[in-house]
Amino acid sequence: MSGLLPQDYEIPSSGSGGLFAKLEKGENRFRILAKPVFGYIYWNESTPVRVKSPADVPTGEKAKHFWHLPVWMDNEVKYMEIDKATVLKDLAALDSNKEWGNLLEYDVIVTRSGEMMETKYNTNPCKPTKLTAEATEAWKDTKAEYSKYIAEELFSSELFPAEKAATDEKLPF
Repeated sequence: MSGLLPQDYEIPSSGSGGLFAKLEKGENRFRILAKPVFGYIYWNESTPVRVKSPADVPTGEKAKHFWHLPVWMDNEVKYMEIDKATVLKDLAALDSNKEWGNLLEYDVIVTRSGEMMETKYNTNPCKPTKLTAEATEAWKDTKAEYSKYIAEELFSSELFPAEKAATDEKLPF
């Protein structure tokens, strides 16, 4: 009797491929591709809840500010959510700095080191360069492919609401 999964199936390792990226241990080089969506995240048991304003956070819940943004990382377009205060402060400082300026004009390297409560993040800008043709084309293709993706909808947990509505109409139950 064969199982549900193909015999050659392997579970992907953390951080490999996929539409979403996170800051892994070591160097994380990326280029921000568009303006971030800002919000706050808190946890309801094991489920993340994202809201637009701290006023939307229930009393007693501890929320963290985050940026949700598209990035060019590991030679592909991904979406990243950054909620580490040190990284956000560093990115905001670079963006407002007269020497560095607009974060869309250069790569950033965020180095993650340490474990658990000892985790540290170091953020460094790279020399300003034009976005590569490969990255530009991939970003254009991604926007077309995920045209139903609406970043603002992460506050309702439905990043692809138009697609969900179409699927809901086809469900037999």
